[in-house]
Parts: sequence; structure tokens; C-alpha cells
Amino acid sequence: MEASGWWPLVTVLMAATPLLAQGDSELANPGPKDSPPRPALPCHRISVSNIDFAFGLYRRLALGAPGENILFSPASISLALATVSLGAPGASRTQLLEGLGFNLTVMSEAEIQEGFQDLLLRLPTRGSHLLLTTGQRSFRSLDPGATQKHIKEYVEEQTQGRLGAWVEDLREEGAEVLVNHVALRAEWAQPFDPGATSLKAFFLDERRAVQVPMVKQKASHRFLHDPELQCTVLQMDHAGNATTFFVFPNRGKLGQVEEALLPETLIKWDSLLRTRELDFYFPKFSISSTTRLETLLPRVPVGGGLPGQPGRGISRVTHKATMTLEEEGSEAAAATSIQLTPRPHPDRAPPTPPATGFSRPFLVMTFHTETGSVLFLGKVVNPLG
Repeated sequence: MEASGWWPLVTVLMAATPLLAQGDSELANPGPKDSPPRPALPCHRISVSNIDFAFGLYRRLALGAPGENILFSPASISLALATVSLGAPGASRTQLLEGLGFNLTVMSEAEIQEGFQDLLLRLPTRGSHLLLTTGQRSFRSLDPGATQKHIKEYVEEQTQGRLGAWVEDLREEGAEVLVNHVALRAEWAQPFDPGATSLKAFFLDERRAVQVPMVKQKASHRFLHDPELQCTVLQMDHAGNATTFFVFPNRGKLGQVEEALLPETLIKWDSLLRTRELDFYFPKFSISSTTRLETLLPRVPVGGGLPGQPGRGISRVTHKATMTLEEEGSEAAAATSIQLTPRPHPDRAPPTPPATGFSRPFLVMTFHTETGSVLFLGKVVNPLG
């Protein structure tokens, strides 16, 4: 297995999931020198559960929005929910952590929270080629109008306006809101030449195509064709501690690939990825997504997860994300807001949606390699948004 820019992530996954490869004799019976190391950092202990949560949430969102672009930040959502769980009563805290994919018979609550605290400390990166910021803040709605304004200003400042105007629908006084944000600007390790970009057809489905700008490059990247899942995987490293995978299902195989998204699949792909000289074109894209997530969470009281009165519940979870891919690199941002009100009364009605040529719908996933975190995960059905 050749080394790669995401090798720290692979070792994290293998260290945290000793039973991943029971069906693979080569990996199930490693030699002494091949035995995976123990997780080196507290955040490594939670990485596999976070990835599993990300893939599971993706499948639920894809089921509810067939044929649409999907984009979200698993890191932002997990960090926010883990914070809210801190003040929840014992049974509710257990349900929330299990909803995040954790097995509390294997990992203690203290280890989980230590992992998330470590993640908050390790994710931020400020460099000339990679800028990654994350953080969170709580708000109390004594004056709903003023609080909405403060939240809007906070999100716009922290994401540099990439998410547009943030609208926090506060319905009652006394609500508390936790807001988490993640923002990324990552240059490619091998940028594309803007002069080689040209319009080409991108096929939305079997009958429809749109003309989109396609970047072109002749360079070495890690690449594979998975004959079992009938897909092609292209790994493109960023000039920093991040890497992005693009997964291109064969015609008619998108659903099959989506069902197979598991941490085990990442291990398998790493064993198959090889560095090859590629001469390829690739669609530029700019997509965004706004999602309500409270219907996907347990309806449990969370007490004083934020400073406030006991008996509060999660009434609304709003998540918004955006990603743009250009010749120089990619930019992405996301924010998650969780409203806590005296009684859990989620609005169950879904909101109205806001108004080696790779030329078919594909999946995109950007990882922070040191921590093994999925920063952004999505599906590009239409690169034009």
C-alpha cells in the first residue's frame, strides 16, 4: 500500500476500528509489522463514529432529496450536538450520543467529550495555502429580534459572508441557541491552469445535460476503479492538512455506492488507490444546501446543555453549507444552529427549499487528515447549483 497525503487518516481509521476488515483475509490477519497503532490523539478515538454518523446522515438526506444537490458539514453538526449533550439528563445524553454513532459500552462519555474538545482545538489552521476556522457560541433570546440580528452578524462574520444572510427563526422569548461554524479555504497541491478551462457537457441524468466550465489537468493523482461498487475514485490533495475525494459512480450505480458508504469502504479504497499520471477534465461547481435536521434527532429533553432552565428540548436544528470548486482550490463554509426551548416541539413539516472525463453526478468528501474528520460531505447533481 503506497503512502499518501491522507495516510494519517487511514491509520486513525485502522487504529479505531480493529474489526473493520474481518471479511478481508489480508487485513484481518496482519503481520506484526502491519498491526495498526492505537489512536494517538483523543480526537482519533471518535473519528470512526463521526465518519459513520456522517455517512448515515448523508443517506437519510439523499433519501429525502433524490436528484438534488446535497452538502453539509458533519464536523459542524457533531460538534454542536456533542456540546448540547453535555447538560442533558443521563438517559437523554445517552440517546444523543448514540444518535451520533457512539457505542457507550465501548467508549465512555468522558472519552467522547474529550475527543470533541480535542477536535475543537486541532481543527483551526491558519496558513497561506490552507485556512480552516471553527468555533461556536451560545445566545439567549430575551429579545427575539435583537438575538436574530446578533446571530446573523455572528454567522456572517465567522464565515466571511459565504453563507449569505442567515435567518434564525426565533418563535418565543427564552429560547437558547447554540451556533457552530466551519469555514475552509484550501488551495490545491497541484492547481489547475485557468487557461485550459472550457465548457463541456455535464449529464444530470440519462436525458438532460448542461454546459459547465470544466478544468483540465495532466498530473499525478491517486486514482482507482472499484469493480465491486462500480465507481471511480479520485483523490486530490490540498496544500495543507486536508484532502478531497471525488467518487464517480458508473451509470445507474449511484444508489449502490451511497449504500456502501462506510468507514470500511474508505479502508478498502486506500488499499486500491494508486498514483497515476492522469489527463482529465473535471467540472467546476458552486453548490449550497439548507437543511432542517430536528426531525432526524431523538425527541428528548436536554436540560441545561446551555445555561438555562431544566426540561428544555431541541425544537429546531438548522444547517446551511456552501462549497465552490475553482482552478486554484476550493472554498466551503457551514453553520449549524440548535434552538432549545422549554418544550420539545419540532416542526415536523419540511421547509420549502430555497429559491476520464468526469461528467455525471458525483460525491465529494473533504477530510481533515490529522484528526480524521469529515469537514464536508455532499453530492453534486448539478454543478451550476
